[in-house]
Amino acid sequence: MSTIAIDESSTKKVNRSGVEWYAYHLIEAIKKQSLADGEKVVFYSSENLKWWLPFGWMKGRVSWEMWRRKPDVLFVPAQGLPLCGKRVGVVHDVGFRRVASVYESGDRRRQEREMKRMVKRAAKIFCVSEFTKREMIELFKVSQDRIVVAPNAVDTNVYRPMDESAIAPVLQKYRLGRHFFLYVGRMDAKKNVKTIIRAFELFKASRGLGDPFELVLVGSPGFKFSEIKTYVERSNAKQAIKYLGYLPETENAALMNAATAFLFPSWYEGFGVPPLEAAACGAPLIISDIGAHREVLQDAAIFVKPTEPEAWGKILMQFAADPSIGQALRPKGFERAAAYSWDATAKIVLETLRRV
Repeated sequence: MSTIAIDESSTKKVNRSGVEWYAYHLIEAIKKQSLADGEKVVFYSSENLKWWLPFGWMKGRVSWEMWRRKPDVLFVPAQGLPLCGKRVGVVHDVGFRRVASVYESGDRRRQEREMKRMVKRAAKIFCVSEFTKREMIELFKVSQDRIVVAPNAVDTNVYRPMDESAIAPVLQKYRLGRHFFLYVGRMDAKKNVKTIIRAFELFKASRGLGDPFELVLVGSPGFKFSEIKTYVERSNAKQAIKYLGYLPETENAALMNAATAFLFPSWYEGFGVPPLEAAACGAPLIISDIGAHREVLQDAAIFVKPTEPEAWGKILMQFAADPSIGQALRPKGFERAAAYSWDATAKIVLETLRRV
């Protein structure tokens, strides 16, 4: 009998980040897959391995389990690997190398250490995009045959076109009209939120009194959030900027359905899930012109350099003046969202683990 172990500890957080959502959706899809004869999948979490400490999970408890009841292979879909056994991990992005200045120094050093351990210890490495695979080969000299692409996808039970009856209560709850640009993601330096705030200022300056458009920002605070908050407070367009914090997925989806356009100006991404989720809801996309976005969204978005708020502002003006621009992007967005599937990714992961 062969045993595949999967660490699911990262799926237990209440307010999940992108990495934790990847782990959650992938594990749920793996649980629906058929197993081969004599094959067993076990899941490691603090509940079934009895661990209550806020530290030492991977290098302590999981390492002990790998030594005591060694599985044939362990898959860790979030980050970090135990000290022993045959291990397979996932690289979500290597932004800490490419855009180091937008990371807190301690976090950057931690990610650097974990990446070096993964490169040294992992039997195979999953990457979430072809772009990230190329980055790993270039920056960490990982041989191509050690890397398998296992991409993100969209939960189509949540992110989909919605009826007015589902959208209207969310708009009413947050006192929003029908004219707004939307950002959903972590509120930190890496996401480059200040660029779209500046772009929105330029947009509003061109519109005059009584303009109904708003900028809606959704997401948990991250590195340099205080700078973003101060920037909004000092903005001449602050009355039209709403920060809603972290919202449930169903509310995010409703806002994506209603938005004039979805904005995502990141300096760097390994995949870029929120734009794909927005595309699945029918939101037109205006996103940063970076490698992962080009790969995932292809012709389903307007791409703008993350360094040019003036260019972003001009695109906002075009969208407000001509709704047909956004309407033309909708079917292309649906097509790109449909190109990714958690079931397909789960099959890739299981087949790879079996070969390992």
